Amino acid sequence: MVLLTKKYKAAAILFVAALFFTPLAVSPFVLDFTLTARFVCLASLLFMSLYFLSRERDVLIFKTDVISLFYLVFVIFTACSILWAHTLSEAIFDSCKLILGFVVFILTRFIFIHHPAFFNSFLKKFPVLLFAIGFIVALLQISHLPDFKKDSMYLVTGMNGHKNLYSSFLFLNLFFLVLGFLKSEKIWKLLSVLCIVLSLVLIVFIRTKAVWIGLSVTVPICGFLFIFQRIKKRGIHFLVPVFLLLVLANLFFLVALPPIIKKGIVSNAEIIKMKPEQRQKSEIDNERLVLWDKTYSVFKKHPVIGVGAGNWQIYFPDETLTGLWRAEDLNYTFQRPHNDLLWILSETGLIGFNLFLLFLFTLLVFIYRAIVFFTDNKAVRTELVLCLAFICGYTVISFFDFPRERVEHITWLNMIFGIALFHIRQTTLLPAFGNLKPRLTFSFAALVLLFVTTVGILRYRGEYYTRKMYDQKRVNNYTGVITNGDKALSFAYTLDPTSLPIKWFTGNARAALADYKNAKLDFHEACGLNPYNRNVLNDLASAYAFIDNVGVAKKLYREAARVSPRFDEPKLNLAAIYIQEHNYKTASECLKDMYHDSERRTQYQQMVNAFLEVK
Repeated sequence: MVLLTKKYKAAAILFVAALFFTPLAVSPFVLDFTLTARFVCLASLLFMSLYFLSRERDVLIFKTDVISLFYLVFVIFTACSILWAHTLSEAIFDSCKLILGFVVFILTRFIFIHHPAFFNSFLKKFPVLLFAIGFIVALLQISHLPDFKKDSMYLVTGMNGHKNLYSSFLFLNLFFLVLGFLKSEKIWKLLSVLCIVLSLVLIVFIRTKAVWIGLSVTVPICGFLFIFQRIKKRGIHFLVPVFLLLVLANLFFLVALPPIIKKGIVSNAEIIKMKPEQRQKSEIDNERLVLWDKTYSVFKKHPVIGVGAGNWQIYFPDETLTGLWRAEDLNYTFQRPHNDLLWILSETGLIGFNLFLLFLFTLLVFIYRAIVFFTDNKAVRTELVLCLAFICGYTVISFFDFPRERVEHITWLNMIFGIALFHIRQTTLLPAFGNLKPRLTFSFAALVLLFVTTVGILRYRGEYYTRKMYDQKRVNNYTGVITNGDKALSFAYTLDPTSLPIKWFTGNARAALADYKNAKLDFHEACGLNPYNRNVLNDLASAYAFIDNVGVAKKLYREAARVSPRFDEPKLNLAAIYIQEHNYKTASECLKDMYHDSERRTQYQQMVNAFLEVK
């Protein structure tokens, strides 16, 4: 362990502060109370930590390894996807979250090496404090529940903004509570046990099935590895099991899973027909399979390099919203496919997907080898068993949910990765190579984190003004909508949290003020940012129709109707055009193709019927 200086101590304290305060950071001034606030908190504290490390002259030279290298290559490839991503702002933000995770991964191991007592002290106490704060908030939320049915559980979000995210964070924190129990004494040991029991009770109570499945994987792995204390050593090169796992994973995701999903969708459709009284609930339960199926369609169009980080939300409506009842009839939006692995596959293609799996499987293989290596060291072996079990369990949770989206999940998962790497590097199993110059490395990393922090601040600023824009829209203050919308925009923020471009809001405001020329320009820019959004397409078509470019308007209306077949607005607008052109037969066909009754539809139908009868 290197002799600690004031700069090094400051770096370590800032890093631990980042780990603790990130899951607690909230802001009532933005649309998503947790996401951008936690992003800025983590990025700024990590930047300051790296800054102090870059100023430290006496930090020991360290080497890289294949695990860190594979992870770094995946991060770099994902970041490079901004070059082919359609919407740059979302690709930048998603890449920055991945960079933050990687920095946590590296610094966890680094701080563990040079200041293990300090880091172990953090591991003993902070998970207990974090759980306690979240538990108190959850109890307050539970006290206001109308009942204890499953739907009411969505009101129990703890400090995480969503029931499923709270449950999956409880799962991650459970790892550190168990670790704290193993490392603590007396009062903190008792507190850890209490928090472990209450965490399990909450996980059962909240009823997030993905976390239940994750626990059902984690517990047996722990049990198996603890029961079979002596495992025979195998002299196989690590690339052999990694390659086999890669092959199996690719066969599962590319060959086996797609037909299973389609079969499930067909089966659910038959159940819905048999039990129409359960139609709404069954369709909601079917949404995940439909999203997965459409995600595969997105992937098939961009199989090698994907659609770019953060751009799944842009491309998936191109596969139409058919089968997503809430999206079509209730204007519900989907920002992720509810499967982190398919999310990676669709956004980074086969290259990014296999780079991620290469890192993950290499890490798991070396954890297993380290467990064998430390057979006679019970403490270290236990930590490695927990790392292996919880990483596997969390991967299963990620298969059914979207924890990859959230900064606190990224942070604590990468801490587990870093702890595992620390113990692996204590063995002779993982070859290290390439001497890195700490000052140069940390200086470059600090510059990257400065950019990431800037992105976070711009995203926060964007959401702040977007919220004010919403407020102005509610009171029909169109000038206020335009002013706040323009302030929200930056290279890092162009869409609101529902994937609607900010320019769509300002375009509608300008149209309401009869500034049709600039409204059309805004709609054009909005369509450039999200070309498959039904509202953007419909309003851009209306802008063209207003300036008598009917041909383009018809094309855009048809595209909006293709994206969302149950969206009647473009069909009504098409019918209006055909009525003006005296093409009543085609107008009638448009009206018959609609799914919902409305006063406007009735008026058009009466006009069409009158002219068809006369003819």
